[in-house]
Amino acid sequence: MTTNTTEKQFQNDIIHHLESTGYIRRNSIKNYEKTTCLDPELTLKFIKATQPKKWDKFKKAYGENAEQKFFIRLVNEIDNKGTIHVLRNGFKDAGAYFDLFYPQPNNNRNPDLFDKFEGNIFSVIDELEYENHEHGNRIDLVIFINGLPILTAELKDTFSQGVENAIKQYREDRDPREKIFRCCLVHFAMSDEKIYMATRLEGPKTRFLPFNKGLENPPVKKDYKTCYLYNDILQINKISKLISNFIYIEKDDKTKKETPIFPRYHQLDCVNLLLADCMPGENYLIEHSAGSGKSKTIAWLAHGLINKFNPFDERVYDMVIVVSDRRVIDKQLQEQVKAIEKVKGIVEVINEDSKQLAEALKTGSNIVVTTLHKFPFVLEEVRDMELRNYAVIIDEAHSSQTGSLSRKMKQVLSTNSLDEAEILDDVDDDVEEELLREVESFRNLDNISFFAFTATPKGKTLEMFGTMNKQGEYWPFHRYTMKQAIEEGFILDVLQHYLTYGTYFNLVKTIEDDPEFEERKAKRVLRKFVEEHPHAIRLKTEIMLDHFMNSTLNKINGQARVMLVTRSRLHAVLYKKTFDKYIKENKFPIKTLVAFTGEVKHDEKKYTETSMNKLPDKKTIENAFAEEPYRILIVANKYQTGFDQPLLHTMYVDKSLNGVAAVQTLSRINRIAKNKNDTLILDFANETDTILKSFEPYYKTTYLEEGTDPHKLYELQDKLLDYQIFDENDVDEFVKAYMKGYKQPELHHIMNQVKDEFVDLEKEDQVGFKKALRRYQNIYSFLSQLMPFSDIHLEKLFIFNKFLNKKLPTINDPLPFNIREDVDMDSYKVVEEGETSIDPVGDGMLKPPSGGDTGFREEEQEKLSQIIQDLNDAFGTDFTDDDRVFIERVKDNLLGNEELYKKMKHNSPENVRAVFDKYFNQEMTGLLNSNMDFYKRVVDNEKLRDKLKIALFNLLYEDFSKK
Repeated sequence: MTTNTTEKQFQNDIIHHLESTGYIRRNSIKNYEKTTCLDPELTLKFIKATQPKKWDKFKKAYGENAEQKFFIRLVNEIDNKGTIHVLRNGFKDAGAYFDLFYPQPNNNRNPDLFDKFEGNIFSVIDELEYENHEHGNRIDLVIFINGLPILTAELKDTFSQGVENAIKQYREDRDPREKIFRCCLVHFAMSDEKIYMATRLEGPKTRFLPFNKGLENPPVKKDYKTCYLYNDILQINKISKLISNFIYIEKDDKTKKETPIFPRYHQLDCVNLLLADCMPGENYLIEHSAGSGKSKTIAWLAHGLINKFNPFDERVYDMVIVVSDRRVIDKQLQEQVKAIEKVKGIVEVINEDSKQLAEALKTGSNIVVTTLHKFPFVLEEVRDMELRNYAVIIDEAHSSQTGSLSRKMKQVLSTNSLDEAEILDDVDDDVEEELLREVESFRNLDNISFFAFTATPKGKTLEMFGTMNKQGEYWPFHRYTMKQAIEEGFILDVLQHYLTYGTYFNLVKTIEDDPEFEERKAKRVLRKFVEEHPHAIRLKTEIMLDHFMNSTLNKINGQARVMLVTRSRLHAVLYKKTFDKYIKENKFPIKTLVAFTGEVKHDEKKYTETSMNKLPDKKTIENAFAEEPYRILIVANKYQTGFDQPLLHTMYVDKSLNGVAAVQTLSRINRIAKNKNDTLILDFANETDTILKSFEPYYKTTYLEEGTDPHKLYELQDKLLDYQIFDENDVDEFVKAYMKGYKQPELHHIMNQVKDEFVDLEKEDQVGFKKALRRYQNIYSFLSQLMPFSDIHLEKLFIFNKFLNKKLPTINDPLPFNIREDVDMDSYKVVEEGETSIDPVGDGMLKPPSGGDTGFREEEQEKLSQIIQDLNDAFGTDFTDDDRVFIERVKDNLLGNEELYKKMKHNSPENVRAVFDKYFNQEMTGLLNSNMDFYKRVVDNEKLRDKLKIALFNLLYEDFSKK
């Protein structure tokens, strides 16, 4: 007999498995009531079996009408408050409080709760006729709890039809107004290969989300690829936890629309695996890409952790602390954590000051949501807390969680162990005892677990929080990759439309001398000079604004926004001024915003983002950028991480980007939005190969090849001592004085002796020493949290170096900014190099930090003419007259005018000045065809024209006198 490959067989296989694990199979015609959307027989059976006294009380009040009254009340509660509310909270009537579902207990404190949980009735109906007439439409599968429907499923077998047909059936053949669809919490479109889900049916607009283990579900021997739905998710214990701890209603503040939230597969899998594995003292790294729904995952995890009990019925974690790396905690994160709060007061948001956080820690609030930056201020207030276990969830774990600020946070939460007490007993010196206690507080964290979430883990982050395998590699505990997020449609691929522009320029030397400068630094200064030149800023501004008005302006149904990433705060100021001027000249109906920290001084003026944006009081840049007419946001080291604006479509890049910074910056435009179908990056500063290498490690899975070798610290310690400017006695003397609170002059006296020794070193040794010192500080700050041992001498050296570094004089020669006075820009050109698609592949292996090269490199000295030639060779090209910059071209033309040259040769400057207008006007007219923009600016502005004429005349005679 041949194999049955029909959809019906697929359906029966699922039902038979559910029946074998505790479900009851019911009949659509005999058991389901279309008007109430209930299996009333099972509902009454559950109530009477688990709550007989309540039923008796209710029956006394209503007599023979009790059943009718009960169902009228139940249906009314479901219609008004929703199925999830009724399952979690039950309802009251006639003095009786009825439970419609008993959750699975998470501890053994009340054994009766297990009996109640066992009283729940889980059932399934196949081919359920839901329309209120004969031979109406049918649903393949419907799951019920105690007679209440909670989910539907449409099944397809890929031998006949794919999952796409199940989605089409929901969108086109299922009326979302039907009561059954409004009552159920989730709807699955399922084939033997793929699963998709929707929590609200909206006809053709229904959005189905993937509910798969990855881009492809792995094969399962002797079962379907999608068997995890009925083997795992729909199992009685798992679906009970979904009802109790995961599903909730999210309300849109603007539209007031309520939507049931059901976890995506990776969210559910991540939380369940963490809750099953976690214990105090263990750390976990979760690499979840943008678009993963990270805030919801964190919220579910926080509530799961606070409700996790050990075999002795004690909480595994006394407090859960959710820490955001942003100074202003992500509002969404706060709201997500509070949204699934079942008992008021479980969640406390720290949005005031450090005292509020200290009080929350002392009183033992269950879940605290705060920022990392508040921790250093509460050290003293919480040192004497009683023994507690903490779970710390870190949102976007980066360098600040692996450095000194994180050391302080760990010190607050750690508690000394008995093993530590033994070590302390072996230390006689009280200063060393205090230091050792400090070191141990960073290392022995048996009472804390860290759960670090990030889309772009660095090597340090992997080593700090990752899981080490047998090969010594560090991997994330759980992954949801950028590749999966893109292919599942939760974020856009920002590398698909990547447009690069090449920059070409020529510099000229304006002095006869040919002084020597340090080549590398001189080139850096000259490139900065070029990119700050008004012509460069103006030319790129024109390219960007013309592109915006002709392309981006119309994207996302005319709502698209742009971010311009600049090299520096001064660049941001210059671009803001130039953009606004060009917009005004062309009467474009848009405005710009600028974002940078602090104050920028330029041309004897002071600029701040507030003074340049001129926004109303209390209106933030973020809020203004979401409104018309603000379409372009110009940034300098601000809003390049953590900024979430779905209407951002295009990014203009005029800054070198690399590594994690490139990924984080360019990912600002990857958010999805209605009518947003693509993105564009227009890059003036980076090679596509650099961007590809930056994205490669984070596209699939990131891991660290091996851990940092702690013994590198000893190598660096020896290297520092080999310079013989201090010894261990100096270190001991200083640290003892510092820890005992000696007066400042005594500390300076010790350090001044070391400083004098440093000054006597050769420059080569000074450079090498400072490099080794910085390397030691960086590695120790990180490794002190990981080392499997304690060494008081390393900690002392860390403290000593911290103060020594501040005392030592600067040895690097300053950047030779005076070189800018000796050169000018002859020409500048920006050329479109074409649009491309950048396609990362493969997993990303990161290397651990090394001791590094601490040797001295002699700066190469080059003559100014050679430096200019090198730059011109690298960035020059063939130029037309139209590419000549400002006055230089006009001046050269005038100098080449034979008639004018003869007059200058045979007459005084005063006499030539009298006839100079004629030749000047001829040159201006010549610009009419080649540079209309420059011509109009000069001709329309009398003051500018007169200044230009005088300047040209003087330049002309300067050059003439040299001939």
